[in-house]
Amino acid sequence: MDGYDDLMALLDKYPTGAPPTEHLRQILQIILTEEEAALAARLAPHPLRETLNRLCDRIGMPPEKVGPLCESMADKGVVYAEKKDGETRYAVLPLAPGIFELQFMKGEYDIKSKKLAQLFHDYYYEGWGAESFAIGEPFARVITVEKEIPASQEVQPYDKVKELILNHKHKALTTCFCRHEHELIGKGCGRPKDVCMVVGPFVDYAVERGFARRASDEEMLMALERAEEAGLVHLSDNIQEKVNFICNCCGCCCGILGTITRLNVPTAVAHSSYIVAWDEDACVDCGACVDRCEVGALKMDGGGKLEVDFGRCIGCGLCIRVCDEKALSLERRPEDDVNVPYDSFFKMGMAISRSVKRKR
Repeated sequence: MDGYDDLMALLDKYPTGAPPTEHLRQILQIILTEEEAALAARLAPHPLRETLNRLCDRIGMPPEKVGPLCESMADKGVVYAEKKDGETRYAVLPLAPGIFELQFMKGEYDIKSKKLAQLFHDYYYEGWGAESFAIGEPFARVITVEKEIPASQEVQPYDKVKELILNHKHKALTTCFCRHEHELIGKGCGRPKDVCMVVGPFVDYAVERGFARRASDEEMLMALERAEEAGLVHLSDNIQEKVNFICNCCGCCCGILGTITRLNVPTAVAHSSYIVAWDEDACVDCGACVDRCEVGALKMDGGGKLEVDFGRCIGCGLCIRVCDEKALSLERRPEDDVNVPYDSFFKMGMAISRSVKRKR
């Protein structure tokens, strides 16, 4: 056992897991020195955080040794650092959402980034995707394109993507880590990468460490519009308020939506409160909506006729915009099929932990 083994064991204890394989070891060896890995394995797990002095007292190491190592790992996107009451608190991040995303948020094209991209890609198919993104209780949810919700439909505050953005004081834009990772291995889809969003307390850390840039309300809303025009799905934490991210995702590159499209696990993301409604009489089978559906819920059959898999629909609303015949619309799901996001991050984490225990 060494520092990398210890850190892998810790990361695998998070609700979203991290299977300890040779691919993961190689990933950690590229990102961290063994000394850093050994210390990371002894840090408090996020969202718990410890001050430097408390951490040093607990592990019996001097601050002048521990402090620089924690700062180095914070710069590398492995350790979360938060300044509060004049002190910096540290915690080791989960592999996802956390370490994986931060490795590609700077949009770098160096040899290190390319190696990490290939290793993460291989690790995803080795079993990480199935174990970490196909858990019983999704940590991400779909937010419907707001303008496509009929005026007659009930709209809960957590379904209003613009309000989720504007209600946060701290906002930032960053590189889409999934599309950048795929681009690094020659599998990019060419859609915008500068439209993923960080909101809330995580913004300070992400901006200070160079993973994101602060953005105005206008910039955020413009990015939202560009994402919708490009046919990208809005995903966020599966909680009602104080979300940490609003990603704009494609089914070809996104790790979460990719679990639906590549691993055939439709429950990898919590669907929105809405579902597509299809007027077959008005439909002319043009197929425009098929290209907009990121999860394969809309397909053309062998005879050139549209087929709708309602069980696969995530309720994003992106297909509505391109239907000139108005054959597609959104309707609210039956009450027993509506996903009500968790009240808090803590409650979501507890539900995921229970789900993972049952699965394992």
